[in-house]
Amino acid sequence: MHNFKGKIIKKSDTNFDVAIMETLFNKRDYGRRPELMVVPQDVDDVIVAIRHAQSVGLKVSVCSGGHSWSANHLRPNSLLINMERFNQYEVNRDAMTAKAQPAVGGSVLLSALYKINLFFPAGHCKGVCLGGYLLQGGFAWNGRKLGMACESVIGLDIVTADGQLVYASETENADLFWAARGSGGGFFGVVVCFHLRLYPLPKYRGIMEHTFAVKHLEDVFRWVQEVGPTVPQSVEFQMIMAKKTLGIFPAGIEATATVFADSKDELHDSIAFMKNSPIKKKAFLRTPCLDIGINNMYTLAMTHYPENYYWGVDNMWTDASIDDLLPHLKEIAATLPPAPAHFLWLNWYPPVERQKMAFSMENKTYLALYGCWKTAADTAKYGNWATEQVKKMEHLGTGIQLADENLHNRPARFVSDVHLAKLDEIRAERDKNGLFNEWHHY
Repeated sequence: MHNFKGKIIKKSDTNFDVAIMETLFNKRDYGRRPELMVVPQDVDDVIVAIRHAQSVGLKVSVCSGGHSWSANHLRPNSLLINMERFNQYEVNRDAMTAKAQPAVGGSVLLSALYKINLFFPAGHCKGVCLGGYLLQGGFAWNGRKLGMACESVIGLDIVTADGQLVYASETENADLFWAARGSGGGFFGVVVCFHLRLYPLPKYRGIMEHTFAVKHLEDVFRWVQEVGPTVPQSVEFQMIMAKKTLGIFPAGIEATATVFADSKDELHDSIAFMKNSPIKKKAFLRTPCLDIGINNMYTLAMTHYPENYYWGVDNMWTDASIDDLLPHLKEIAATLPPAPAHFLWLNWYPPVERQKMAFSMENKTYLALYGCWKTAADTAKYGNWATEQVKKMEHLGTGIQLADENLHNRPARFVSDVHLAKLDEIRAERDKNGLFNEWHHY
């Protein structure tokens, strides 16, 4: 690769397998390998890598932080572009904007913004980098009020399939701007920088927790679905069911309200549904609304998503009734693998309209199952748990979200049919020779 300044790791190199597996948060080895991996040092290196792949007939895949549960970036007959060195950001406080490269951790950016009373709707887990997170949509802290994180992307610097560096926004290369926000790992370009809109840090923040024993499952989820439509947009309301709640307590269901409010009155109104809950006395743990700080919020989230584990994940959107869902929820509870494996119910209730973008699949409720185990020997035991459970209730689903995709095992809709057709049209124009890998299956 002439004039390439970064690192090149070939399949014939003795450290190839180790280097490839180090790109993954999920330690599960799906057996797929690219022909080589390159770690570009700058944009010119990305262009060289693209043109090399074209010249030797390889597909291209891209990795920013490696949090794809299905290892979407590991594909055969491919050149893998590992963007790990693109990890710089700069903030323009006066303009309320930032520029961030794809390997910037969302938690890194948000923690830095907190210190100067600014905010960006970053994701919930440490280690998740902006590249894949923003391309697939971005479910965020304060995301019900501010929207999908990709809606706060105001521009992108992209290396296209023909090896050109372009800027995409609402007014320039608008087709790429539309496609990049929601196409996830199937995007047909390499984003080298995101241009972001920032916000004032909400003055009042907090987390309120009610934790219930599993025996109260039906009461909890009936209440959750009943109150769901009235939960304010300032609240992210989710349930996590696990055999170890909060990482230390017995099996049960964590009902958590995370609030970002601009005034005391809004904070008070935001948590009223928890304070007035008709089942709160059944909780074995109840907390007031506490501002624990962003770093502790990330630490708390990571009790359910620890490093150095094997994962099998699946998900679905639904607007099904609680009567239809309950038999499946009870079976999930009965078959849950040991913690930190867990089941997530997210109260979503999206807005009627979104920005014009590829992202187009959501519903009232989001359900996700996270099978998790510590050693490769347990893969046969737990590896298909999430998929098997979702298959039993997929007739109640309306699609999936790409953040927790399982497309290599269970094809499902992740954008609307109209948007998928538009994506295919833009791909045919922008990537005429099919250089970039698409999603596993769709």
